[in-house]
Amino acid sequence: MNRVICHHCDYPQSVCICDLLCSVHSAQKIIILQHPSEVNHAKNSAKLIRLCVPNSEIWVGENPKDFSLLISWINAQQESACLVYPNDNSKPLETTISRERCAPPALILLDATWRKAYKLWMNNPWLHTLPAWHFIHPPKSQYRIRKTSVTGGLSTLEALAYTLHFTQGIDTTPLLSTFTQMQERVFARQLASQQVKSQG
Repeated sequence: MNRVICHHCDYPQSVCICDLLCSVHSAQKIIILQHPSEVNHAKNSAKLIRLCVPNSEIWVGENPKDFSLLISWINAQQESACLVYPNDNSKPLETTISRERCAPPALILLDATWRKAYKLWMNNPWLHTLPAWHFIHPPKSQYRIRKTSVTGGLSTLEALAYTLHFTQGIDTTPLLSTFTQMQERVFARQLASQQVKSQG
């Protein structure tokens, strides 16, 4: 049986989260490069960003041709976007922001598993030309419905929330609360489904 999907939040109606949504306003444009394998993943956190952060957009693809319009836009800007992704040339977000007092007009995040995020990075040399940040002491992830083997790994939403706190001083508690409540709703639905199966 096909699941009925809510046309607003894009979650199954059994776990519709429309009543949980908040609005977090960012002066920076939020650009998410999403691997195609994440598009229909029910537990993906990027869709919450799209729903809760008005100045955000998701670009789906793997190669430069998939992001050609975005690349043209970035090249036309007087100030470059900044990539939130650890690499050999990235700087620590926490100390760079406090020292340089700068916040780029746009943030780029990669939305994929760590393995596929690395593939996105390698397939797109244009990303290598952008200034980049990594985290020194990232918060403990609260992403309980998906696991990662990477120490200090965060979901896309958690990485964005941490970055917005440092670059703009934004209180991202409502966004993280929505994230937590979404997971609790998914867990409750899974538990109810398991109980029905056990009774059957």
